[in-house]
Amino acid sequence: MSEDYRSQESEKKPSWIWWVAGLGVLGLGILIMMLAGAGSGPEEGAVAQEDSIPYVETVRPEQAGSTFMVRAPGRIQPRERLDLVGEVSGKVTNVNPDLQAGGRISRGETILQIDDGDLRANLERAQAQLATAEARLSQAEAERDRQINLADIGASPEKAAEQAIAAYEDAESGVRQARSQLVIARRNLQKSSIVSPFDAIVVSETVAPGTFVSPGQPLARLISAGEGEIQAGLPAKDVRAVRSALAVRGDNQLPVRAVPNASSLSATDIDGYLAEFSPEIDQQSRTATVIAVFPDAFAPENQGDIFAGDYMDLLIEGRSETPMWRVPDGAVRQDAFVWVVGSNEQIRRVEVETVDRDEDGVLIRAPELAEDDRLMLTVLAEEIDGMRVHLQETQS
Repeated sequence: MSEDYRSQESEKKPSWIWWVAGLGVLGLGILIMMLAGAGSGPEEGAVAQEDSIPYVETVRPEQAGSTFMVRAPGRIQPRERLDLVGEVSGKVTNVNPDLQAGGRISRGETILQIDDGDLRANLERAQAQLATAEARLSQAEAERDRQINLADIGASPEKAAEQAIAAYEDAESGVRQARSQLVIARRNLQKSSIVSPFDAIVVSETVAPGTFVSPGQPLARLISAGEGEIQAGLPAKDVRAVRSALAVRGDNQLPVRAVPNASSLSATDIDGYLAEFSPEIDQQSRTATVIAVFPDAFAPENQGDIFAGDYMDLLIEGRSETPMWRVPDGAVRQDAFVWVVGSNEQIRRVEVETVDRDEDGVLIRAPELAEDDRLMLTVLAEEIDGMRVHLQETQS
């Protein structure tokens, strides 16, 4: 019986061993899987991190030389303007046929004629009064000399000589007065014929033949038919640029151009020259005023294309002392800086000064830029100095 018990015990022992061995193998497998998972985790994370780096487009800056066009808004105005008023009374006998809105009257040409009959009579009267005064003066002079000679020899009292001298001085005063009246009469006669003081365009008129006019009565408004001017304000940076361009040119005749803008009714460009800087700045805008002259602004060929008082942009040559670059509009952030992508594919911020914008892009000053730099065009949700990016194909 004891032998049977031992044989049963010996049969049970292997089953426990196998259970323990199975559990050991299972634990070892789990450990191996955990170690393998831990080893592969960082590699997957690194792949995910690499995939999060954005791809960006870049462009290389283009050298733009040292000169550029300074743009300043202004209004084109005639250099001369005249409100014509009557200076003498009378009826209008003749009117220039071009005295109508848009008409052109040459310098020295008669604009209108006022009846001068009374004025000619006044002139003749003044001439006669002068002749009489001069005759009296001649008589008074002879009498004065005679009385002085008689007094000197004691043949006449000194009082008579003094009276003769006083009479002469009175006659002399009468001549001066008569001459003044003659001058006034001549000037009034000249005022009856109104002539144009410059080549003029008629803006408006309120007179016709047969109209009776009086001194101070408005008759017409004229503007110069040739030269126009634009006054515009320049900020400090543009003043420096224009001054540099003037210094290089040396003859103080810097060419300028006036071009229509979005607010213009004018439809053509006109060329002129920079005449002067105003000696006083505008206190509100803190700008310096420049005056540009356009000799043919209101010439006949520009009629209907250029209007007095219209808004136009003044384009003046400026010169930069620092390097300038032309880049696409999207490369410049807030008109103040660009992102340069380095060889290590990290971006760095470079400050720039925006000079001008046009259909070709943005003109900037940036001493720190180089021709082989790559500027980031792509706008990212977050842009940080030192941030890493991947490069797409570089644009030209």
